[in-house]
Amino acid sequence: MADVIHAWHPDVPLVQEVLHAQFEHHAYPSHTHDSWTVLLVDQGTVTYDLDRHEHQTTNSTVTLLPPQVPHDGRSATPDVPFRKRVLYLEPEWLPLGTVEAAAETPMIFDPNVTTTVDQIHATLNDPADVLAAECGVLALRDLVQPHLKLPVDTAADKPLARRLRHLLDDRLEETFTIAEAAAQSGFHDQSHLTRHFRRTLGTTPGVFAA
Repeated sequence: MADVIHAWHPDVPLVQEVLHAQFEHHAYPSHTHDSWTVLLVDQGTVTYDLDRHEHQTTNSTVTLLPPQVPHDGRSATPDVPFRKRVLYLEPEWLPLGTVEAAAETPMIFDPNVTTTVDQIHATLNDPADVLAAECGVLALRDLVQPHLKLPVDTAADKPLARRLRHLLDDRLEETFTIAEAAAQSGFHDQSHLTRHFRRTLGTTPGVFAA
């Protein structure tokens, strides 16, 4: 079976490109986009590494890949071709602060999100209904944002920094675990803290402390 690729650039605000494709054995090397990638796999299963963490798509579930974060892609079932539909949306479609949250949890298990993405693709078929497509993209943004928790900007949050300083001064002789430090700093959990720490300083908290 030959690979089938259909890509185009619709005249719809916030939409860079649309891709409908079916691949039998194709695998993507690690790469980045300057756009938000909204992926919907209609057939087969795709395994991919995002920010050095492996994930796997499921049918009818939307995957949201943030801009400028490396990822690859390959079929998890080599004997079954995978078919996908992709929206490439401008970086300003979502706030910059949601990039880290999307990299942490790229899968969105929300049937309303899936239905909206499906409807956007339907309106983008030639001839495209520009107004309906634009409304769909904006509606998708509103549906996606509650799934993405904004990370804490500790560098800009001076009140938070002061609270942490006081906390450390008051409990100088006590021992903190990394999981406790993460929670007190406003991160979701230890892994969230570790990823943010590594991106900022290029190493993990444990290695830095040693």
